[in-house]
Amino acid sequence: MSEAFLKALKWYILVGCAIIGTSAFIISENSGSVRPILIGVLSYGVVYIMSFFWKEFRRKLLLLSIIVFLVLSFLSPKIPIWAYILFNYNPAAFDPYVTWAATVGILGIPIMMFIFKKYD
Repeated sequence: MSEAFLKALKWYILVGCAIIGTSAFIISENSGSVRPILIGVLSYGVVYIMSFFWKEFRRKLLLLSIIVFLVLSFLSPKIPIWAYILFNYNPAAFDPYVTWAATVGILGIPIMMFIFKKYD
């Protein structure tokens, strides 16, 4: 169980760096500044290095990881609406990039723990 949790945390670090890189490029495009581009390049570099050295993360695990990431990424814009419906929390208070990272972290780590435990 602890091995699956550590692999899920490693997966979240990898995915979190991808989220940071993508967010930095989006912020750079929206603001017209080139400063966030360095953060984006460094984040994608970390993703490349981690994925290169993580040898057991191939085939079925990689496919399931991509599916989980995409599903949670498409789910994350709906979180402020559900927070308003369930908890009467102002949707304007949510930062979309933090919400994206939090959704992938909170829901993705348990899902990936199950996947790593089952398929590894």
